Amino acid sequence: MNLTDSTDIIKETKDKLQLCIDTFTETILERWTPFVDDDNFKKHYLSISYNGGKDCQVLMIIYLASIYKKYQDQLYNNKTRIPAVYLQTYTNFPELMQFIEDSKRLYSLDLYVTNTNVMVSTLNEYLNSRRSRHNENIGILLGTRQTDAIDYKMETIQPTDKNYPKFIRIQPILSWTLKNVWSFLLFSKEPYCSLYDKGYTSLGKPSKTMPNPWLINTPTNPNRKHANLFGNERDNEEDYSNCQYLPGWYMIDDMKERDGRN
Repeated sequence: MNLTDSTDIIKETKDKLQLCIDTFTETILERWTPFVDDDNFKKHYLSISYNGGKDCQVLMIIYLASIYKKYQDQLYNNKTRIPAVYLQTYTNFPELMQFIEDSKRLYSLDLYVTNTNVMVSTLNEYLNSRRSRHNENIGILLGTRQTDAIDYKMETIQPTDKNYPKFIRIQPILSWTLKNVWSFLLFSKEPYCSLYDKGYTSLGKPSKTMPNPWLINTPTNPNRKHANLFGNERDNEEDYSNCQYLPGWYMIDDMKERDGRN
């Protein structure tokens, strides 16, 4: 992250980014690979769960950076695609579906979109599609953060629970906070889903998701003070004074991130 440690958020995010890259280099890519399913158990198939949301996009960017040097020959081949899965269990926002489609081209994804609407069935569908002899050892990268399940202790690498199909959950950004996610994503200058500019902070089923109520743009909204919080990460200064909702990155309270989801 070529950015001076001018704020505490930037310094913290850079530290977590380095730790994440080290985890990929020293652990994940030593055990799994996106290009081979090795029957001799030397390395196993690696995929990434991608639904177009901010967390999995941050993970995608770090993942691609981590595999670039190791697999640059394959990546220079225009026919090479990165294995990914969109676990589709409901009809999503049109804006998000368009962004997922754009991401396929942007990140050269071999994206498998599931057809079933129950998570267990959806996972089974994807695992069966891989035709691997060792499904229980398949690694799937997940953009999960610990605040997604505050009462459940998660680990960076862990098998699925007994009620789910067997594979290995790989969650390199568990310790990241909402501030880290926004700092990295804004600095990356990558396009992101347009819903985040309309006050959404967490994207779920459209019928049960709305802009975060804490971001309603009123003169007394305390989140307005965050207008310049990521000024070092951003190049342009858009005028949000007349918008109905403040952009999603004005919300930095992890405990209020999902308050737009019913």
